[in-house]
Amino acid sequence: MKHTVVIPLYNKEAYVYDTIRSLAFQDKKAAQVVIIDDFSTDQSLANLKEALSFFAPQFLQTKVQIIELKENKGPGNARNMGIELATGDLISFLDADDCYVSSCLRDVSTIMEKENIDVLVLGILLVPSNYYMPNIKSFEKELISLSNDLFIMPDPLHTVSSPDFIMGVGSNVVVRKNRLTNIRYEVDVSLNEGIDFWYRVLKNTPASSRVGLLNKTCIEVREVDGSLSRIRYLTWKELEIPVSILRYRESTNRYDQQLMGMLSQRWLSHAMKRLPSLKEKGLFLFHHCRLLIKNSYYLKTRSK
Repeated sequence: MKHTVVIPLYNKEAYVYDTIRSLAFQDKKAAQVVIIDDFSTDQSLANLKEALSFFAPQFLQTKVQIIELKENKGPGNARNMGIELATGDLISFLDADDCYVSSCLRDVSTIMEKENIDVLVLGILLVPSNYYMPNIKSFEKELISLSNDLFIMPDPLHTVSSPDFIMGVGSNVVVRKNRLTNIRYEVDVSLNEGIDFWYRVLKNTPASSRVGLLNKTCIEVREVDGSLSRIRYLTWKELEIPVSILRYRESTNRYDQQLMGMLSQRWLSHAMKRLPSLKEKGLFLFHHCRLLIKNSYYLKTRSK
């Protein structure tokens, strides 16, 4: 199966060389790599071109495209452009500060073809903390084991709402391109846009489709300054409501409600860790308490 990898690039001068190197030394090369430079203001673009030149012999069988935007429009827009340009049977997104392990694309292609899987979620390792995700213990009963590392999710819309499930972090999902139809990333969104996109993909995937989890390290995700997990806010107002909560806040669908419950829990935890003072934390709770309480009820009903 031919695989397209889309890389949104914005101010990752220190990391993009390693990202390209990880693609250069894949056991099975990508058929197409699309890099969208989102008007970087550092040396990202120059370092990208240097890396591609250095590893040119490794990319002889790969079509490499660089799109240079003239204004910054965000990673959602860059990924959407990559979808439009993708020609592979499979498509995945790789952040410009992350790396695929060398066996990743080979394993993905073999598994998705052999097992007829339409959407495959990949395990990630956070670097330098060496923390692995997901921890499947809390939702293992919701999975069907095909091997030591490979599982099928018979009810993926339920499983993705598990607090320990990870989908969208480090762009850790591969999909058959024909399953994307007209689904695209929200633009101008910085919180949970990944899981919002992939959840909509799953909602629009036929019930007969197979969704898998490859529970081993496939992507090394860098913990860098400026990433969501390290952002600090000055006031509670800077913490936007996750896009999926806004999208489904009036929904009566139980899967939508469970997702909102899980995301509200993560949003609350994120706020308590990243807001600077008890006053700002209190204001966050005061202004969002009704939403948080309602959605916490949805999460409680998940196990019933």
